[in-house]
Amino acid sequence: MLSASSSYLRRLSQSSVLGQAVRSMASAGTGRYDLVVFGATGYTGQFVVEEVARVAQLEAKKGEGTAPLTWAIAGRSEDKLRAALTTATKETGLSVDNVGVIKADVGDQESLDRMAAQSTVIINCVGPYQLYGEQVVRACIDNGASHIDISGEPQFLESMQLKYNKAAEEAGVYIVGACGYDSIPAEMGLVHMIKNFKGELNSALMYVRVKSASRAVIHTGTMESAALSIANGAEIVTIRRKLFPERLPKPKYKVAKKDRMHKNDELGIWGLSLPTDEPVVYRTQHYRHSVLSQQPIQFQQFVGLRSFFQAAGLLIGMAYFALISYFSWTRKLLLKYPEVMTAGAFKRSGASREALKDVKFTATLLGQGWSQSLLEGSDQYTQPPDSSIIVKVTGPDPGYGATSLMMVASAVTILRQNHLCPGRGGVLTPGAAFANTDIIARMVERGMTVSVQDQK
Repeated sequence: MLSASSSYLRRLSQSSVLGQAVRSMASAGTGRYDLVVFGATGYTGQFVVEEVARVAQLEAKKGEGTAPLTWAIAGRSEDKLRAALTTATKETGLSVDNVGVIKADVGDQESLDRMAAQSTVIINCVGPYQLYGEQVVRACIDNGASHIDISGEPQFLESMQLKYNKAAEEAGVYIVGACGYDSIPAEMGLVHMIKNFKGELNSALMYVRVKSASRAVIHTGTMESAALSIANGAEIVTIRRKLFPERLPKPKYKVAKKDRMHKNDELGIWGLSLPTDEPVVYRTQHYRHSVLSQQPIQFQQFVGLRSFFQAAGLLIGMAYFALISYFSWTRKLLLKYPEVMTAGAFKRSGASREALKDVKFTATLLGQGWSQSLLEGSDQYTQPPDSSIIVKVTGPDPGYGATSLMMVASAVTILRQNHLCPGRGGVLTPGAAFANTDIIARMVERGMTVSVQDQK
């Protein structure tokens, strides 16, 4: 725990915002807030603030021998931060009078350091992470705070592991990315599948479906992250070669790659390849192989659609988005005029809360493996897989409701079950960080489901 000197506290108290933070922490008898939501005034950040308020109340009702959860929000504008708390009270009906307010800006490293020095776990909602994430990660490691984000950007996630894994281990902090819709359903779905499979799992296919009563609209922050990932896609090859100089062993029974667009007769839907979670899952498989000496699992991911025409239409839309994101001049137009360039699919205002209430997602994972464990002294199976399992993960709207739920569950898991996370710290995937924790129970408690549907 941070022990700030009295002179340091006096300097902080000269700022009305930081002074309030120091006074709040002092009254709580601690040197750090349990959780700090950075980027609380953003579209996603607002949902996260509300979810933390609900979880704090839930913990207070339970008691369970833990101290009340202390938390703060952080961002560039004190006025906007206070407005975010007002909105949180309006939406949740909960008092947030004791929530701290910290002024911090990604363009001011000293402010990030001050924020991290007051935090046990930072929930970072400021993206695109390729542009604004590294300076927050660095501040966390330098000042002893763990870090959660919802990045789905492979370049950012893998470069953070390459650059900072050792430093995070030495600092005793956990840096865990992809803790939202990218890629908790895939990672925790696989964790649940592995724990419940009677034998040895070889592979899994995941089909994700999003149901909405009206046309889904996505906030432009998500669009910017996706566009930058496509534009800088070539970087990932270099990063990955350095991060994983040794490839995973070739499986004895390799699962054939599904066609980019195909019919899945078992589920009665069309699948369209959208491998956003695959890089995260394969980082987890490298961890399983190199650290835990376990068999890596093959994984493929698809969007599930009702008809061939839906799948074909989405494929054309994805190709168009990739094309305009790749070239710099069209990408500039996309970032400047997102509503026009995407025919309204992405909007700066995001979706209305009313519209989001009707949105649900389902991730169905189809696993195959062997019903019997390997014979002693064997390192490969001699027969093809003979057993199967289906795991289903469901939740509210994936972009904001479920993402805020999963993000806060991840942060609270690090806070409350640090002893069940591996090692002393490091830059980890959710599947590596949370495999032995009760994060799934936390998510279920807050409205998601993770269940075994069938096993043969």
